[in-house]
Amino acid sequence: MTILRTVLVVDDEATIRDGLKHMIRWEQEGFRLLGDAANGQEALALIHELNPDIVITDLKMPQMDGLQLTTIIQQQYPEVHFLVLSSYDDFQYVSQSFRNGAVDYLLKPTLTPTLLLKTLHNISQKLSHTKGSVTEETQLQESLNRYLAGYEEPLAPLADYLALDQPQQQAQILTTNFSGFRANDQLLHALTEFTQSQPQVKTLFFQTSNKDAGLVISYPEGTDVYSSLKETLEQLRFTEPDAFFTLSVPFRKIEQLRDHFVTLKAKSQGQSFFYKRQRLVLEQELFLYIESDRFDTKKFLRALLDNNFLLGITRIEEYLNDMILSNVDPTFLKQQASSIFYTLLSRLEEEFPTAPRFSRLKAEFLHAIGHVQYLEDFSDLLLATIDDIRQQLTTLSPLDEDDLLVAIQRFIQDNYTKSLSLSELAETFHFSYTYLSAFLSAKLKMSFSEYVKKTRLDKAKELLTQSDLNLSEISEAVGYSDISYFSRIFKKECQVTPSKYRRLNQL
Repeated sequence: MTILRTVLVVDDEATIRDGLKHMIRWEQEGFRLLGDAANGQEALALIHELNPDIVITDLKMPQMDGLQLTTIIQQQYPEVHFLVLSSYDDFQYVSQSFRNGAVDYLLKPTLTPTLLLKTLHNISQKLSHTKGSVTEETQLQESLNRYLAGYEEPLAPLADYLALDQPQQQAQILTTNFSGFRANDQLLHALTEFTQSQPQVKTLFFQTSNKDAGLVISYPEGTDVYSSLKETLEQLRFTEPDAFFTLSVPFRKIEQLRDHFVTLKAKSQGQSFFYKRQRLVLEQELFLYIESDRFDTKKFLRALLDNNFLLGITRIEEYLNDMILSNVDPTFLKQQASSIFYTLLSRLEEEFPTAPRFSRLKAEFLHAIGHVQYLEDFSDLLLATIDDIRQQLTTLSPLDEDDLLVAIQRFIQDNYTKSLSLSELAETFHFSYTYLSAFLSAKLKMSFSEYVKKTRLDKAKELLTQSDLNLSEISEAVGYSDISYFSRIFKKECQVTPSKYRRLNQL
């Protein structure tokens, strides 16, 4: 019988932890790796939960270092054996760790698989109790973990277990990043339930690090795996509301497994940002990130230096709206938003030193943007922040809406012969498109385009009755280059053609 000794790895460097996890074939050598922790506090929680036989721990770590950890282990878990990882300059710590009960120590710079195994076997011989024997499934999971991590492994046993050597058999990879999971056992429970509910489906669980895990799912062609999997994972919505899974395209050969895993993992990065209410997404549904145009910093800074803050806000809105619609990498999107709003709010702090709201708003925004998980919440945060800034600016520099309306009407009167748009008006008066649209509708009781049309037709009526210009000249004079279009618009609004209107009103 193969006796398994359970092991926990503790080190604040993720590369060291991952290196140790894949340095040896744990189950084949008589050990089972239970997990890893980044500091002593995390390790104590896992020791209490998992009760490992052996703890491999670094000495210098944040929050709780290795010496504090070994002291507590000796006092509270005397049955746990631990060995120390150290650097060349850690011998004072190593000496103290031996006084705390360390069984042995390993030097990180000279650590090899052979040395690690020898040390573990020496500790194993000192243990008095035994564990269960390793199963075929556990051995294959360990082999799969190493293979997906980039190591060479025999593939025939995996193909045989998953029946991928059979005709009409295909496989898919389900993967997730559970760094934000509240309890990993919920994930294992859901995946186990799916496996047990699908007798025609073969699965093998993998966990390449503390963050990446999932299933290789093999099944006869034509089996509806997606629906069953979706239903099972939906059960996590209460216990793990942020759980997010991606499912690869089907493949048939075991040799394709690693390539599909690497591709799926790369495509899945940050994708949960776009799927707040969807727990399982197919690989072919994932967004393809595109390069976004850089923010026009010169125009933005010029607006701020000119104290034209409303124009600066308009430029922010336009740029971030374009970014949101362009499927930009979420990390880049949040970095850009953080940088832009930091600059804006810092400038507002300088300009309005007696207004504490801008300082608080900057701190609140930078904290919130770092915790935003979904595009929907990102958009809400931007809108709320911009509204707050506008409200503060209105309070500090009250805007006379009547004066604004008069200025807009004068602008339209001066430019109605040209091609006019609400976007141009927003740019001219340094307001957002949305704000101006709502403002004009409320004040004029009609839309911007309707008001421009009314202005043009009023001028056309004047020219028809008070000038000798022909219809083509009048059409062009009021902003319509196409006389037939002008005539249709005029008749629709005035119920008579321009010619008849002239005859009726010149009598």
